[in-house]
Amino acid sequence: MQPANGLETLDELIAVLGGGGNAGAQSSGPCKLLLEHLRSARTSFLGSMPGEYRSSLEEARESAACIPDKTRQTAIKQRLKSMIGN
Repeated sequence: MQPANGLETLDELIAVLGGGGNAGAQSSGPCKLLLEHLRSARTSFLGSMPGEYRSSLEEARESAACIPDKTRQTAIKQRLKSMIGN
């Protein structure tokens, strides 16, 4: 797993995508699946589950297609890719 900045990055991505509120709250909007994958990655990171963490990051990267702004979509996909380690 990534060092502590992985958690900071996940928190930042969740906040940027509008999911910074109650982690147990249901996500809404066009990127709700992406937010769910990011929250799952965060939970896996905190629970020291590297396989699940990586899987959630990969699913989040695939789900980033929901972001209509292509520049922002590419930037988020690149951040996720660097967190996965590819």
